[in-house]
Amino acid sequence: MEISSLSSSDTRGKDDLVDAVNTDDRISTLSKDLLLKILSSLSTKEVVRTSVLSKRWGDVWKETSEIFMDMRYITISRYLSIDFSPYAAGWLTKVINDHSGNFERFTIYHFAYQCGYGMVEAWIRSLIHVKHVKDLTLVNCFRPFLVTSILTLDLPPKSFSHPNLKSLHLGRYTLKDPHGFDNCWNIKQLKLIAVFAEIEVFNVVLMSCPSLEVLVVDLHCHKQSGPLKIENRNLKFLFLSCSQIDGIEVATPSLEILTVKSLSCEIEKFVIANPNFQFNRNYWATGQLYPHTSYYIACPPDQDKTSIGHEVMMSEPSEYMKFYASMSVSIDLTNTKEVDMLKEVLAAWPDEMQELEILFKNSNVPRKEGETPMGRTKRKFWEETKPFPNGHFRVHTVWLFNFSGSKEEFALASRLITQGTVVMTMKIQPASISLSNKLEIEAAVTKLKELPKGHTELSIVMF
Repeated sequence: MEISSLSSSDTRGKDDLVDAVNTDDRISTLSKDLLLKILSSLSTKEVVRTSVLSKRWGDVWKETSEIFMDMRYITISRYLSIDFSPYAAGWLTKVINDHSGNFERFTIYHFAYQCGYGMVEAWIRSLIHVKHVKDLTLVNCFRPFLVTSILTLDLPPKSFSHPNLKSLHLGRYTLKDPHGFDNCWNIKQLKLIAVFAEIEVFNVVLMSCPSLEVLVVDLHCHKQSGPLKIENRNLKFLFLSCSQIDGIEVATPSLEILTVKSLSCEIEKFVIANPNFQFNRNYWATGQLYPHTSYYIACPPDQDKTSIGHEVMMSEPSEYMKFYASMSVSIDLTNTKEVDMLKEVLAAWPDEMQELEILFKNSNVPRKEGETPMGRTKRKFWEETKPFPNGHFRVHTVWLFNFSGSKEEFALASRLITQGTVVMTMKIQPASISLSNKLEIEAAVTKLKELPKGHTELSIVMF
């Protein structure tokens, strides 16, 4: 009887404790959408571990839309001398298979030795054709002293062809053949970083993706056997870093941004067919082979959203804006949206720029007093008191091409001079106009030379 009484008391105590815990567990009472939002801020390991918290949490992780898996950090246990990294691939496969929905984004970083034969290909097949992922990143990471650091992908035809897949990033793989990219009309953004293949393979891959808007390539060819050919009517953003190639042929009429990080070919073997790219400076111009970006800034007055190329560039400034690089821009200073885009890029530049070429578009036509250019009412940059683009951006040399001496052009040049943005030299090429206008341009340049300089050693020349 006494024992029975104690047992009953213990049971009531446990029930009270459970009730107290359940009362305090307010997170579990939230809606599933809010729980998924909480899980989105956790690592994949933490997300899966939430399944043991309670029955309420048991299957919530299986509906998360984004997974980031970094297998480099699944190594030796802190408490046991056991290397768990070979089991990471199997664990990741189980995570993919147990997930009950589709993925928006899936990212995998791994070492080559962690993946058995066909493992990466199996992930690709499951994620694209079963889980219908939209944004897929697969990176085979470098590890010192590891003999098998590069993996060769042996993909069946149309591996990446699925209407849901829009963005693909592959890093440090060898492509055996191009068949995995057959009929890839679906892909809008493609990044091939430290990818090895024959030049013929790369050319077929790029031809198989005609809908590309963003292309980032760091390619390594096994041997020099012809030019890399990039022909795409939709491409807006192109990033190039290539070794062991004979040349590059680019036919992209919609291209707005071209960044050349490193090329092994000479300028004579680099051909670009785009009427907007009429710049005078380029990757080879300085003689130092700095990374160079060419940007034809275009933003129609009725367009509220900036271009996909601009969005990509601003999304990863540390990747696409390099220290001590050079840049060429073409801009209409009467278009305040274009001015804002230029300001945004220069303000985000991580450090000192070597050269900046500004090519003024032929749009500075006379306007009536009080008329707003292109229907805009926004305050003009020369009316603001803040430095342009900010107080930190510096560039050694500025080239101003097609300079007409307009109010906007003079205001920009004077800002760059007086606020100390240009460190060494400003070179001005006048527009090809009448003799009378030439005299006006010379007078404007003389006024620029008379301005107080942010750097006393700055020289201003017209050529």
